[in-house]
Amino acid sequence: MTVGQEKAGIVRLRAGILVLVALVFISASAGRWTAALFSLSWVWAALIGIVIAAMIALIVTRLDRVAYFGIAAIVTLFGAYTAYDFARGPVDWSQGWALVLALVPAVLLAAAFWDFRHIVAEVRAWANSRN
Repeated sequence: MTVGQEKAGIVRLRAGILVLVALVFISASAGRWTAALFSLSWVWAALIGIVIAAMIALIVTRLDRVAYFGIAAIVTLFGAYTAYDFARGPVDWSQGWALVLALVPAVLLAAAFWDFRHIVAEVRAWANSRN
């Protein structure tokens, strides 16, 4: 390793996998919903999901730092609120346990967004060094 290179740890690997899982989940959900809306087959749902995944990747990699972290904060807070609301409503947990449960997706989503931003920067630096 040269100076400035860091060894990839297991936390980074998990955050990268989490980004991939989130992208697959969002793409599959959006593809399935769109296909069901227009009464299309599963093949169309898969194709729509792939197009949506590509569009998300393209848009996210083009965002500047402030916009990226703003969107990341909104999505993270929405994920935490959704977990909290689910724990308080259907599961009927106490407010304290619901808050603890809400911290889990908040921490995981924040780590995934942080790691994805660093991965995009590293890929850009690598691509620019090849020119």
